Amino acid sequence: MPHFFIRSKTVSQRSAASLRKTDIRPRYALISAAITTTVVIFLICLKAYAYYQSGSASVMATLVDSVSDFSISICSLLAIRYSLKPADDDHRHGHGKIEGLFALFESSFIAGAAVFVIFESLSRFARGETQVFDHMIAIIIMGVSIICSLFLVLVQRLSLKYAPSLAVESNKANYSTDIVVNIGIIGVLVGMYYGLPSWIDPFCAIAIAFYMISTARGIAREGLDMLLDRELPGEIRERITRITLTHKGVMGMHDLRTHRSGMKICVSFDIEVDADLSLNAAHDICREVEESILKEFPSADILIHVDPHNDTTDSRHRVDGVHD
Repeated sequence: MPHFFIRSKTVSQRSAASLRKTDIRPRYALISAAITTTVVIFLICLKAYAYYQSGSASVMATLVDSVSDFSISICSLLAIRYSLKPADDDHRHGHGKIEGLFALFESSFIAGAAVFVIFESLSRFARGETQVFDHMIAIIIMGVSIICSLFLVLVQRLSLKYAPSLAVESNKANYSTDIVVNIGIIGVLVGMYYGLPSWIDPFCAIAIAFYMISTARGIAREGLDMLLDRELPGEIRERITRITLTHKGVMGMHDLRTHRSGMKICVSFDIEVDADLSLNAAHDICREVEESILKEFPSADILIHVDPHNDTTDSRHRVDGVHD
């Protein structure tokens, strides 16, 4: 029996983190990015005023972070819009991987802002410019910033339920970090108000910068995973395997490969069927397996290769030491 391929119809604009049985609505990602951009502009104005009034290095650190967030939010909006473009002659798999590229840009921007904060804080400490003036204004504004960041995280969490975009995931990780950072700043400002030494302020700013670098590292890893076609988590691979092997007519399965591209996942594997089946019968089995997987993973773009039972000698994409 000859080998042949069955290519599934791409369920466009569907994918990733909450992959299973999800009603995916890509516009939620765009709405989330637009809301984020608007709120960030408000936060920049607030924090600029707080820094003007207090002169705090910690407030300066979070202001720099928000300025970088604004640039990131604009790029996020553009990246999401581009990733939603349908496949064309030059991009047959769609444009989803632009989100991985954006994640690398975002992580670089955050890391660069963190380095600036570190050097500025050390410079202030060396010059002895550690005095903070209006503590209460800064404390109140940091409190408002926490509320705004909580609102953004909630919006992004809701968006991810319907549009699992890597750009939105990166933003959520960033603003979750901001909540912790702002709480820390309030703690330092309150402590200084009640008599803690002023040199704590620049050191708090440096701690914030290192936290920003840690966040940037996680975002960069996610972006690289998408760009380098990292396999999906084991639980998803196992579920796809179970769905396939429990299907009537499938006698074996091997060479499962998966990766994520924007708001969809790509799945390819080989199944083994009775060598005496007709082409039509084998085709029907493939189509039924495909439909079963799509019921649980509606974002999947599926490629199935058919082999006669016990014929696993094909090495089109075999990984050394791995042939399952």
